[in-house]
Order: sequence, then structure tokens, then C-alpha cells
Amino acid sequence: MEFVHPLEPILIIDDTKNSRDYLNQILTDLGYEDILECEDFDCAKPLLSEKSPKVIFLDVEIPDSEGSDILTYINNCYPHIHVVICFGHNSFENVENTWELGAKGVIAKPFNVQKVDTVMKRLELIE
Repeated sequence: MEFVHPLEPILIIDDTKNSRDYLNQILTDLGYEDILECEDFDCAKPLLSEKSPKVIFLDVEIPDSEGSDILTYINNCYPHIHVVICFGHNSFENVENTWELGAKGVIAKPFNVQKVDTVMKRLELIE
């Protein structure tokens, strides 16, 4: 019998392919299988209704987009989706208000297995 994770599918929105690939690999190593990737919100937007992701890892530094606006949109239109904000060392100030905007988690880059596993376990408790 196959185990189904309650937090799948997972959508990664990050303009940097290496970051998407690495996070995808970590999630795969943790046993998640249904993982989607997009480089920008234009790519991701139709997937919100088509694939109904349970978790989104959202890079706050996507070019031509404002991470807080994307987060607000997702929370208003898809309140059941858990959004985890991802940020680099130079963008902490962009993350400060994400809790108030409804983020369910925050994770700093570079990613590692322990950080991602901790975030996913916390989300499972919410679920």
C-alpha cells in the first residue's frame, strides 16, 4: 500500500533553477513525490486551480513580482494552501511582514534537509 502525504502536491516557485532543483531533491529525499516547479507566478497561477497544491514554497525575490502581493493573492483566493516563504541572506527585510500576511512558514536559503523537514513537519501538525 502506497503512503500518500497529506501535504501533496507541493509547488516550488523560484526563479533560480538551481534552487528549485535542490529543494525538489530534498523533498524527494524526504519521501514526497508530487512536486511541481515554476520559475514565476505567471507559470504558477494556473496550477493553483488545476493541481490544487497543498504547500507552496515561494521565493520572495522573484523578478517582476512582489512576494507579499503573491502571498496575499494566494491567501485570499486559496486559503487552504500553506505558503512557506523562502528568502536569501539579503532579503530578510522582505520577510518581516509575511507572518501578518498569512505565511505558514519561513525558510532561509541555502536549503538543507533538516530545515525543510522541520517546516514540513510543522505544516503536518497544522493540517
